[in-house]
Amino acid sequence: MTTSDTLFHEGELMAQRNAGERDIAVRNGATVGRTIIRGALPFVRQQKTAYAASLDPNGQVWASILLGEPGFLAPSDDAAMLSVDLGQVAKLNADPFWENIRHDARIGLLLLELQSRRRLKINGEAHLEGERLEVQVTKSFPICPRYIHRREIVLADAGEATPSSTSSRGNELGPAQLELIADADTFFLASAHATRGADCSHRGGPRGFVRHAGDGVLRIPDYNGNSMFNSFGNFLLNPQAGLTFPDYERRRVLQLAGTVEMMWNQADPQGLTGGTGRFWEFKPSHWIESELPATLQTKFIEFSPFLPSLPEVN
Repeated sequence: MTTSDTLFHEGELMAQRNAGERDIAVRNGATVGRTIIRGALPFVRQQKTAYAASLDPNGQVWASILLGEPGFLAPSDDAAMLSVDLGQVAKLNADPFWENIRHDARIGLLLLELQSRRRLKINGEAHLEGERLEVQVTKSFPICPRYIHRREIVLADAGEATPSSTSSRGNELGPAQLELIADADTFFLASAHATRGADCSHRGGPRGFVRHAGDGVLRIPDYNGNSMFNSFGNFLLNPQAGLTFPDYERRRVLQLAGTVEMMWNQADPQGLTGGTGRFWEFKPSHWIESELPATLQTKFIEFSPFLPSLPEVN
């Protein structure tokens, strides 16, 4: 068994072969480690936002947004642990994350600095100790900045913000939820593997790149990425997924839970996938919409220069 075979689980290997990108995955996999890269420790300490994948008691995966103050993420000196100070996080009471971390240790964190497009994954097992979440790192690596739209996000005194208790929820997407999704240019994706843990990824595209295919199903193009297929590899073995759509301008966030079906080698005459021919469909079973803190301030700077063009829909 090669090193790359032990680095990737069976679902990831299958996805890499399906896409014909196995060699690229092996090269990019050289950046994956069992500790946080030493050079990234200052970056971790200065972050104000983390995106998290967690699992509820039924095994459903959820994606969450943690808005904090610089310093709420504290890596250990040996880079093998990450301490998350939840007392410095602006809480959304309806977010399943707060209960999930009490029941399942698996967690996937994505540190993404939208303004600079720098991002880092930290996956591991988390244990709650008072107001701190102690994460034993099992996998960490930097990932490419493609498809990230530059934004500035400011939330002063996040730990002092009144917890958001205004929320709505349901099982079927209504007009308000579909409108938010249709206007989105960014969402965050959570997936999980039985033994390798949870994973959180970023997805960006032109406004409207996530389309309603009818009956509540969302159809999403899959662009060229790092070829490791962490999310798709998980979905081949466990179709449970969580999607979170932030609406920074209106200070809203929509969390979806459901299942994924992947489609390979699809005809794409409009070039929606940027040449990959890959789509995936998401069928939500639950949704939660919450208000982001009233003191949150955001500024859109620019779209990613890597976006494929999106044809007009009549």
